[in-house]
Amino acid sequence: MLLYRDEFLLFASKPPGIPVHETKDPNRNNFTSYLQKKYHIPYIRTLNRLDLDTSGIVAFGLSESLNREYDEILKKAEKEYILIVEGLVKEKQFRIESFLKDGNRRVKTVFSGGKKAITEFELLYSDSKKNYSVLRAKLITGRRHQIRIHIFEKGHPILGDRVYTGNTSAGKAYRQLLHAYQLKFKDLQEQVHKVIAPIPEDMISYTNHIEFEKFI
Repeated sequence: MLLYRDEFLLFASKPPGIPVHETKDPNRNNFTSYLQKKYHIPYIRTLNRLDLDTSGIVAFGLSESLNREYDEILKKAEKEYILIVEGLVKEKQFRIESFLKDGNRRVKTVFSGGKKAITEFELLYSDSKKNYSVLRAKLITGRRHQIRIHIFEKGHPILGDRVYTGNTSAGKAYRQLLHAYQLKFKDLQEQVHKVIAPIPEDMISYTNHIEFEKFI
């Protein structure tokens, strides 16, 4: 779904299960190539990355001469995610800071040699019968798997996140219920824009169709 486009930038909402970039399998579809073909774009560069099963906003640059400016725009942008986690989160708001280091499939917390990662969380909704909570996460830094590892180590893994929970999430969700919901940025003319990717149907269905708009 196309969310925003001007002469220099494009934002679109990626469905879960589709890689952002090309993979080792040349026959596998990817989101960037799909958009380039659909909208006949001569040059397109991905400005942020989402994991395979994470849905939501992906940003693209449309001019090869502005790559440095694009990096600065995304660095300063405010990025918010919606996630559904296991258990009943007690704190209304909390902030997690740690140092993270990449592994093969997982990211791990380290005491030295890692990169600082900061995430702010806000509780939006919880369901005691189904034992889950809906959170908003705001990225202060942008490390790989940052939200996933932070909330996992908090004791509330994202539903469906098999990388960090093994098979304990099997049957609860077919993919990690993490969605890049909102991105607020200044364009090249310093005008402020807010891009929103609607909550995907699988997350709405899991929560028995709660009205997300009331909370976010």
